Amino acid sequence: MRPGQAAREARLSISATAVTLRATQRPGHPAGSLPGIACTAVRVWEKNPPLGVKRLEWILLTDAAEEDFARAREVALQYATRWLIEEFHKALKTGLGAERLQLETAGRLFAAIAILSLVALRLIDFRERVRLSAAAGAEQSGLSELELAVPRARLERPIRTVGEVALGVGRLGGHMNRKGDGWPGWQTLWKGMRELELLVQGVLLSQKVRRSQE
Repeated sequence: MRPGQAAREARLSISATAVTLRATQRPGHPAGSLPGIACTAVRVWEKNPPLGVKRLEWILLTDAAEEDFARAREVALQYATRWLIEEFHKALKTGLGAERLQLETAGRLFAAIAILSLVALRLIDFRERVRLSAAAGAEQSGLSELELAVPRARLERPIRTVGEVALGVGRLGGHMNRKGDGWPGWQTLWKGMRELELLVQGVLLSQKVRRSQE
């Protein structure tokens, strides 16, 4: 879905063919002297777009040999996840601050990013559940029973669906929950999830203290 355009379904065609890319000319190497790069071009296009709508078309290059429709389709499906991958990197870098880490060795940096990646994946997974199945039961949100009970108690409101979970977590992150606000964005969800985790840890600590005093 592009800005200013309503979401729609499109029927796409796929074709693939082997191609050779000519190497660019470099100083000391005459044109055509460098070996070409053998690859496969996969074309994905919309034959009959709606009237007045620009048709969809992708030209994808892959180093895999796409010999049949199934493999060419797999390349197209992989490319279709590009936007989700970009959102993951945005969550990792902007939301979780991976680029702001001041670690001095590669090992420590890799370890920190590995942990942050798990957090980013959970955040993106939560957002996708909201986008795809907002009306599903709250237990389908991916949160534990305690993680659902805490915002119910904190916000003093019933939370029955995945959408209501998102609004509850978003409220913890500063979302106003007004009618025109739409769903909380992933940055707001991240702030809300961080606040929720602190509240959950507080509940667990309180339970531990209470047991120790019995």
